Amino acid sequence: MRTYLALALCLALAACFSSDEPVFSEERGQCPFSAPTSYDEIDDTPYRFVFETDGAYCKVTGPEGNVTRTLFVPLGRERWIVQGEDEQRPTYAIMRRRGDRLIQYIPQCRDFSAGRLRRLGVIFDEERSRCTVKDAHQVETLFRGWSGGRATAAYRLVRDQPGG
Repeated sequence: MRTYLALALCLALAACFSSDEPVFSEERGQCPFSAPTSYDEIDDTPYRFVFETDGAYCKVTGPEGNVTRTLFVPLGRERWIVQGEDEQRPTYAIMRRRGDRLIQYIPQCRDFSAGRLRRLGVIFDEERSRCTVKDAHQVETLFRGWSGGRATAAYRLVRDQPGG
């Protein structure tokens, strides 16, 4: 599952947000897929992923049958903070749904000023190459006001599915 692998590798390769333990509780999760929904990754060699509700979580099944559980926390206007649940150090991303597209963004620590990060109590290194959050408020505040950046992955809804 290349896209969720990107979240797991985020700590090693990019300036992303992570935490020592999940900051969002299960009660905050609202998986936006009422029925199993297939999306093809928009890429040179697209892979199909099936998103479905698993309690408060979204269960994502990859092309080889591998399953990842993530918590989708609503931000409003078809946007969610995604907290990876299958990682040693949870990482955080934004998913946005626009029509038949699902787009993933991974806000970078460097996207925010050191002063703002300090005021919110986010722990970061001098280069802002890694940010560690301690509570949900920090992630929500930063991600709600994030003006965007380049998408890290995009998916197209598969229309030839039941209910699709």
